[in-house]
Amino acid sequence: MALASLGVGLVHLAVGAGSPLLPAILLVGFGIAELAWGVAILASGRILLPLAAFPLSLVPVALWGLDVTAAIALSGTGMTAALPFGPMAAATVLSLFIGFSLAASRRRSVSGQDATTPARPGRYLLGMLAGSLLVAGLVTPALAGTKAGTAAVPHGEHGTTTVVDKTPSPSDDTPAHQGH
Repeated sequence: MALASLGVGLVHLAVGAGSPLLPAILLVGFGIAELAWGVAILASGRILLPLAAFPLSLVPVALWGLDVTAAIALSGTGMTAALPFGPMAAATVLSLFIGFSLAASRRRSVSGQDATTPARPGRYLLGMLAGSLLVAGLVTPALAGTKAGTAAVPHGEHGTTTVVDKTPSPSDDTPAHQGH
């Protein structure tokens, strides 16, 4: 859940950075809270504030649903929602995972199963590895689909300079190429 929270927080921050004012405020607020919650879970080794986190993890999903519904109702077939589909779909998948995990954790604790038993180190590391790969596989393309991601400088072009060779070539003698 911590990795999913970190991933969804990053996506919400990136989408919020390129959104209209009201969605931007909400998404940045949720993004900061999700990042803080994910770091707190990693630092403490246990789920913090599960009763508050469950409904809060689903609020961005509901708000995005309202955004899409309003776009369909107002624009008809030319749907133009304020928030980008790809990044918000990835954030929704991660938010739903957090919600389902919190619900399952609550169910285990209510049924009497001990949910606080620490995992064996090998199992814990495999779980973290698998979780990291899944979250990275969702978050990386989602970040690329935001306004910040589309405006980013491609890799390998940071600080490079282009040198133009101004020596005349034989093809420069043709009338179409003169004056270059």
